[in-house]
Amino acid sequence: MRIPKITAAAIVAGTLVTGGVTLASTASAATAGTRGTVTLRCDHPCSNPPGPGWRYIDNYFWASSCIDVGNRGVNNRSWSKYQCKGDTWTNYDLWVI
Repeated sequence: MRIPKITAAAIVAGTLVTGGVTLASTASAATAGTRGTVTLRCDHPCSNPPGPGWRYIDNYFWASSCIDVGNRGVNNRSWSKYQCKGDTWTNYDLWVI
């Protein structure tokens, strides 16, 4: 049976990621016998502002969702520019100016 790469990575890392927050758990036996915990926290926003004058709007699980909301705000003239800051392991923070 083949395990998808993302599932295998989560098993090896021994972490559970939920809504941009990584919950602490014991490392798996696959980590060469060492045992420890991962305690990463994120109180949104998880990223720093891109620069002066930027304000935080919200966070999104999918980059495409963040981009859609950012584009919608530009089209509605709610803001002139936006940035979605995040990556595969965190939610995407929407920053606007």
